[in-house]
Amino acid sequence: MKLNKIKIIVPIIVLLLLVALILIALFVYNNKDTNEVVNENVSIEDTNINENNTLIAEVKEPEEDTTWEWRHDTLENHNINSSVIESVHQTLDQYPINAEVIVRNGVIVDEYYKEGYDENSVFTLQSTSKSVTSAIFGIAMDKDYIDSVNTPISTYFPQILNYGSEYKNQITVWNLLTHTTGLDVSDTANWNEWLASSNWVNYVLERPAVSRPGTTFNYFTGNTHLLSAIIEKTTGKTTYEFGKENLFDKLDMDSVECSTDPQGISDGGNGFAMNIYDMAKLGQLYLNEGVWEGEQVISKQWIEDSTTVQFDRQSGSADYGYQWWVRTFGNNNYHAYFAQGHYGQYIFVVPELELVVAITSHYEGSTSIYWQIMNNIVNACN
Repeated sequence: MKLNKIKIIVPIIVLLLLVALILIALFVYNNKDTNEVVNENVSIEDTNINENNTLIAEVKEPEEDTTWEWRHDTLENHNINSSVIESVHQTLDQYPINAEVIVRNGVIVDEYYKEGYDENSVFTLQSTSKSVTSAIFGIAMDKDYIDSVNTPISTYFPQILNYGSEYKNQITVWNLLTHTTGLDVSDTANWNEWLASSNWVNYVLERPAVSRPGTTFNYFTGNTHLLSAIIEKTTGKTTYEFGKENLFDKLDMDSVECSTDPQGISDGGNGFAMNIYDMAKLGQLYLNEGVWEGEQVISKQWIEDSTTVQFDRQSGSADYGYQWWVRTFGNNNYHAYFAQGHYGQYIFVVPELELVVAITSHYEGSTSIYWQIMNNIVNACN
């Protein structure tokens, strides 16, 4: 009797064990699939044990790429005559102009590149650097590192008071911004000597004063270099470092570079370099009255002051703001302002047309060709 019971029980036990093993296998398999799905969508950043001695995994969603990128569209969609722009390209073909980008309504509508260049090519800006430094200087003022454009530069360079010059004592930040220091110095007469000097700041401060500050326009890169030195003295960072933190990074201007003087001060007057997309971003920021992606990067007031006439030169093809040139373009004489560098580096802004044009070149001829190009582009806009 007992033997029969055993014969019956053993198969039942074996069957139950098989069922249990199948259930365990299914459970492990299902958990494995779930873990694999989870691992495809989240990353385990950290782990810890809770009070019940249970392992907790803290998960983090994958970060999205938030880098700002230009949008592109056709000329026609932004009311620009494409046949006129084609003739502009034919003009560009005839000169050593390396690249051109046209932005309207915040969208790139035209690009031109000579062979060997593209949107990633980094160009030295030459004196277009002055407008970059002006932007950074404005941010430093917005953040109260610098009190006023009327502050005497002796506040930052007290050694200038040792020269016993009434005119030198009167030089203000405004005079540096507008190249009206009254010092006997200019790029035409002093460029090579200044660049070869062992101390660029002292070279400027030691020049004799020959006219009352604010009365004579004398374009000199050393004036902008003093602005760069003031940024460093007041912020504790080089102009490039302060600009990267407060301007370049905010606009995703990743291509920007800057050289320095013998003392390591950023060459704010001539030393910046960047690609043409980043040049256009600076122009667009100014067109946006200092706002980028909802943030006021530069105050509207500084943009306005920089791009309106601060000194009427009564000669030449343009007047001057705060390190930006000011003039009109097109048959309708639209107000415009622009950054200009040697060999043909330009950032043009025409606010009424929502237009930004960036150009890089290596052309040593007359600047009139750029006025022709801009007049044609402006006239093509409807």
